[in-house]
Amino acid sequence: MARPLRFLSLSGAKLEVRAEVRQLAVPLADEAGCELVDVELVVQGRQRVVRVLLDKPGGVTLGDCAAFSRRLGDCLDMNQTVPGSYRLEVSSPGMDRPLTSLEAVSRFVGRRAMLTSVAPREGRRHYEGALLGPEGTTCGIRTEEGSEHWFDWCEVKSVRLVVDPWGGAREARTPRAPARNDPAPMRERGALERERPTPGRQRRWVPRRSRGGSR
Repeated sequence: MARPLRFLSLSGAKLEVRAEVRQLAVPLADEAGCELVDVELVVQGRQRVVRVLLDKPGGVTLGDCAAFSRRLGDCLDMNQTVPGSYRLEVSSPGMDRPLTSLEAVSRFVGRRAMLTSVAPREGRRHYEGALLGPEGTTCGIRTEEGSEHWFDWCEVKSVRLVVDPWGGAREARTPRAPARNDPAPMRERGALERERPTPGRQRRWVPRRSRGGSR
């Protein structure tokens, strides 16, 4: 089962490796003109895997992923961020990209998404439908039944886009309602349409990086 990796800093405080990786990766992504979408760390048996998701307008290329992997891998090794051997994977987020901030949510309003809450509401934690918001610190989901479910961001465990093969037919029979207090829904929708990832394409670069092993 996947679990967060942790290491003991010199100050004696336990810090999540994921946060350390993000701290190193964000400025590198900014320099490359990319967005750091997410960092995932999993343990698969005795192997540690660091997965980094990148994006940029027009999508990232294999060359972008390879260059970023080399730079980030050198930083991780220099700072000894991940204890022991590990594998670094850098790729585009794909069609089911995670939305890890309210800013990211605002870019995909109206798209089909799956929201998972930290705690259940009336025995339910998973909500799928049209993405709503954000409003202040809240975002929501409008289900196919028309009901809206709003959550403060601190109540949200994850939000991820959903590949919807019936999206065109669904939008044709059910017009997307704008987010509440949205002064220019059509202009915002046009911006969002341009940011949709290309169906079926995911760029990925998986170099082998392992201290003490072949590089």
